[in-house]
This record gives sequence, C-alpha cells and structure tokens, in this order.
Amino acid sequence: MYSEDFTPDEMVVVCMAKEIKDYDVMAQGIATPLVTNAYLLAKKTHAPNCTPMFHMGNTYVLETHPVSLLFFEQYVSTWAIRFQHSGEVTMEHLPSGRVTIEYFRPAQIDAYGNFNNTCIGDWRSPKVRLPGAAGIPEVSITYKKILLYVPRHDKRTFVPKIDFISGVGFLDGKVTREEMGFPGKGPYHIITDLAVLGFDEKTKRMRVISLHPGVSKEEIQEKTGFELIIPEDVPITEPPTKEQIRVIREEIDPLGIRRLEFLPAEERDELLDRIIEIELSR
Repeated sequence: MYSEDFTPDEMVVVCMAKEIKDYDVMAQGIATPLVTNAYLLAKKTHAPNCTPMFHMGNTYVLETHPVSLLFFEQYVSTWAIRFQHSGEVTMEHLPSGRVTIEYFRPAQIDAYGNFNNTCIGDWRSPKVRLPGAAGIPEVSITYKKILLYVPRHDKRTFVPKIDFISGVGFLDGKVTREEMGFPGKGPYHIITDLAVLGFDEKTKRMRVISLHPGVSKEEIQEKTGFELIIPEDVPITEPPTKEQIRVIREEIDPLGIRRLEFLPAEERDELLDRIIEIELSR
C-alpha cells in the first residue's frame, strides 16, 4: 500500500492534499506548483467534488489537466466554468465563505503563526522586497481555515520575530483573535518538508503534529528559530501510497514542475530550461 519510493516534494504534496475535503472550494495564488499538485491530487483521489479556483482569471474549474508551465493557463481557461474579476473575488467570494481553503507560502513565520510575504528588513528600506501581501491581510482575518506550506524548513523562515505582518496568526498568544473582532479561526496546519505543524489550543504556540519518516525531534528543533512544542510521543506522518505517487508522476505532474519550489537557484534554472524545451517540442 505505502510507497518506499517518494521524494520530499511528493511527501509535501500528499500531506497538503490530505487537508482537502470533498466539496471544498480552494483558492490558489500565483506560481505555486505544489499547491496545484495538491489540489489536483485531492480531486483525482479522495475529494472528486472539490473545486479549484485558479489564479488565471480567478477561474473555477471542474476538469483536471496535467500541470504545465507554458500551457496551464490555456487548459484552465478552456475548462473554466466561471471567470471573475478581482473585485468579485475580494468583495464577494472570499468574505462570503464560498472559498473554504487557501494555501500560503510564508517567507517568514513566527511561533504564533503570524507570517510575512512583504519584505525582509525594515519596510522603509528593506534588504529584500518580496511579492507582497496582496489579499493576505484580509483573508487571514476572515478565512475559516488557513493552511500554510514551507518547502524548506529552516531558521530563515521559522523566525523568533517576523519583519512585517502580512498575514495575521494568533498575534502574541495573549490577545485573542476574537477580542480583535476577527471572524476567521486563524492558521490551522503548516506542511513542511520535515513535518506537519499546528498550534497548541491553550497557548496558541506552534506544535508538532507529526514528523515525516526519518526526521527526528532534534533535527526539526535545530532548524526552527524558536522553541517548538514537541509531544513526547510524536507520531510519524503517514507516507504516500503507491497510487498517490503514481497519480502525481503519471497524471498530474509528469514534468516534475512541483520540484521548482524545492530547488536552489542554479538547479531550478536547469529544470526550468528542460521543462520549457519539452513543452515546446510537443
């Protein structure tokens, strides 16, 4: 049943997909192939009635097609059942609860789930400008279920104090979201290449839900910039099944586009070139 042949990116995709339930409506940001893989895997396996809302034209799509760098927008547009402009999404669909899940990839995240996608350093004169918050501030206080993912779990991402709050988590763990008048419940789970993380019900601090096969308590704590809550008997994350790996590799993402979010710059460029060459030759 379980596969012994899987890569870290496939482990992350499978864990992300498991968070999706049947009839969920899932929003997606820009350039997030791991999210696309997870949504399509869920739809092809345990949640056939879930509906992705892809960022190309804010389109609701019922059909599925393999992930593509050059032609995915064409595929999505062809199979879309609805196109929307950004105003409709921001003013109607997100606040109304029609969208039930969205994954975000934070550049920085703290122990209480507050996360940063705006800048590194002082925002007045930042060292690095990031893609920006876009609609994250609004949806982070309204969504019923916020999910996050981190392809490379390290101290650059999991930091004691973030440089800018783009997405609101559990603040400082003392002032509650309810006291601030936020209708959303806050971050739920964080999927990384090392573990599945959540938040302690009482303190709201980040805790380990499960460790991926081969990962130790010492390793994950060493790669985190703050103290995690780690249960004494922390479970091992269920590995992917042979069927899940087959669907990812053969039906969803045969070109391995999901790996782009894992690779360092030079290897990423090489993979990009190979993918584009293959797609142009078809």
